[in-house]
Amino acid sequence: MQTMFDLRPPHLVQMQSQKVDILRVLNVLFFLVFIMLSIYDIGFLALNLRRVKLELNDVRGEEMRVQTQSAQYASVLTTMKALRDKIQVYLAFTKEELPAVEFMASLEGAIPSGITITTMDVRPGNVLMKGAALSGEPIIELAAKLDGMKNIVTNVDAPVTSKSTLGARLISEFTITCNIKDIMSIAAVYPNLMDISSNTAGEGGTVQ
Repeated sequence: MQTMFDLRPPHLVQMQSQKVDILRVLNVLFFLVFIMLSIYDIGFLALNLRRVKLELNDVRGEEMRVQTQSAQYASVLTTMKALRDKIQVYLAFTKEELPAVEFMASLEGAIPSGITITTMDVRPGNVLMKGAALSGEPIIELAAKLDGMKNIVTNVDAPVTSKSTLGARLISEFTITCNIKDIMSIAAVYPNLMDISSNTAGEGGTVQ
């Protein structure tokens, strides 16, 4: 049986017992580092999650704003389409009806006495008139006056006449075709159509 005795002085034995365990210290340090990194990752993830939530709220707000603007644009577009349709109707009226109105206003003072207009077909760019007169002179005079209406008439074809009887009276029936300007040509030369109509109107025959 062997018995071992420590013959070192007591202070050396105490210092030996207090010797640091390096491995244990390293384990503790690694554990602390792990805890700190875990806390950092959790904080970083929490901040990113908050940022993502804020961005998501911004995106949702932007989506609602875009939807609202889209609804407003759709309403404006519908209004503009309705306005465009009205403008197209007004343009069609302007192109087709206003030249006819101007022609009628000018014609009022161009019909000689003794002529009766029985039929008038006013189409875009063209007018066909039929009527009757007691003789051929008023028909020629009417054609000359139509040719003089340069504000609206561009060309007058020679009258086509024929003889017929009205009761015991011999009359001359006629057909006159003339070309009229479009509204843009009229407005370019005569901006104020109402003033021209008033200046060219006067006394004359009858239109039936």
